[in-house]
This record gives sequence, structure tokens and C-alpha cells, in this order.
Amino acid sequence: MARRGDDDHNNVSKLLGEVDSMRSQRDIPTLREVMRLFPQGVVIVTANGEDGPRGITVSAFTSVSLMPPLVVICILNSCQAYAPIMNGRFVVNILGEDQGAISDHFAKPNLTSEQQCSRYVLEGSGSIPHIDRCLAYIECKLVDHSVQGDHTLFIGGVESTKMGRTGRPLIFWNRNYHGLESVVQPRE
Repeated sequence: MARRGDDDHNNVSKLLGEVDSMRSQRDIPTLREVMRLFPQGVVIVTANGEDGPRGITVSAFTSVSLMPPLVVICILNSCQAYAPIMNGRFVVNILGEDQGAISDHFAKPNLTSEQQCSRYVLEGSGSIPHIDRCLAYIECKLVDHSVQGDHTLFIGGVESTKMGRTGRPLIFWNRNYHGLESVVQPRE
């Protein structure tokens, strides 16, 4: 028996399949321009692979649920960190505003594990690699994933969290890195 969610997914898939690919190709630059206006925090996701530790810079990250504790990351299907994340355990390393160079380093697609990680990666608990000097760390076990176009959404069950150093987060907005300057409207 099909669940309601399955029917919804099938309907969405059918609609997406009917989208004119030429129109979609034309809209990609517009979508990029629109998305650059949305500020996003920057994290590096690390995991162990067959050739050693791997990491990837990610701005598509958010909390999904507190009970149970779940987070989601979204990465390109062809990136070198894909298989290590699929191995089942990964760490979300929350970057500070002074770590833009580290973010750029982990965004380079063709580095070996040693070139990518030897300078920045520390061993964490259970030998899951961590990035040195981050604001916080979220250790996750992969509980689900979903391929969507050229990216995959990975849902991680949070196994542990650890605070790192004090600081403000790195923000990516309008194709540049930013820090938080001030509160513009205090919440009550």
C-alpha cells in the first residue's frame, strides 16, 4: 500500500519530469543570481575515505529535527567526499569568520586526500576527521540520503556535538565571505 508521502513524491517527480529542459537550462543563471542573495553559513563536512580523510565546503546545511536530532547536508554527486560520506559517519565543522581561506581550500575539487587534509585535519573521536579551530563540531551517522538532480541530500543522525573556540560564524553572501557585524533587531 502506497503511503501519502509516496504519492506526493511520485507526483512531484512526474511534474519535474515534464519540465522543459531548455527552459531549465535558461533559468540556471537567474537561479544562481537569486540564490547569491540568500546568506548562508559555511561548514566543512569531513569523513574517512579509502584513501584517507576527505572534506568538502558546504553551505547547504541545516538542522532538520531536535527529536530525534537530525541535520541535512547537500553536496554535489561527483565530489570526492561523496563516497566517504556514504561510508556512514561524518562531521559537520562549523567555520569561524576568519576561516575563509580554509573554506576555499576544501572547495578545490581535485586535491588528493593528503593535499586536502594534511594541513587542517585533526583526528576526532572515533577517528572521524575534524578541522582544527572551528566554532563547533557535529558528529553524525548517516541515516538516509536522497539523490536530487546533480546533488545528494544526506541526513545525519547527530551522535555528539562539541563546542570549539569562541567566535562568530563565516557567512557566504553575494559571492563573498562575511562575518556578523551586529544585531539589527533584537528578538523579544
